[in-house]
Amino acid sequence: MPNFNIEEHITQLPVRRKNPKTSSWETTYSDYLEVKWRMVWFREQNSEGTKTIVKDKIIDVNNRFAYFELEVTDSKGNVEIGVGSETGEDFKDYIEKAYTKAYGRALASLGYGTQFAPELDEGERIVDSPIVHRAEDNSITEPQKKALFAIYNSLGLTDEEMHDIIQKRYDKKDSRLLTKQEASDLISYLNGLKDKDGISKK
Repeated sequence: MPNFNIEEHITQLPVRRKNPKTSSWETTYSDYLEVKWRMVWFREQNSEGTKTIVKDKIIDVNNRFAYFELEVTDSKGNVEIGVGSETGEDFKDYIEKAYTKAYGRALASLGYGTQFAPELDEGERIVDSPIVHRAEDNSITEPQKKALFAIYNSLGLTDEEMHDIIQKRYDKKDSRLLTKQEASDLISYLNGLKDKDGISKK
């Protein structure tokens, strides 16, 4: 098999970023290597001795929420962990999307597309499959509440620590006061902490 050519598979992906000057969310474009191509690249260079372990998962069908924590080992014995969560409100195939996100993050951490993985950046939200929500209700959803509860529990954060994070990041006293976008941002932020093994909680 010929060597994997990254440039042939790079795409431009719209990403939501928060402008620190205006505190508003803006759509920009970043180079992106889809997870399927990270997998092709990984398999080309790691033909033997690889391993993928599901370390943790939450599949809540009633609230349409899925969370995965995967441990991926390459043929040299390098190990990285990736986490991913999604809700049915954002994707119909939210379970598969959550698994794919976790796997893609693990591969990026192993070096397969790290510079082309904007989902690893703190506080950003990939919007390649945008969902239009009802304008009259922009408050945090029940699946998002479930996701936040599951993730901050897995991190070992106390209620007081969570309230402190919410106060500092959004100037709000409680997660129930968050908007959908703020809740998505917070979920991405907490997943980022888990990616870093909880080195810093704030």
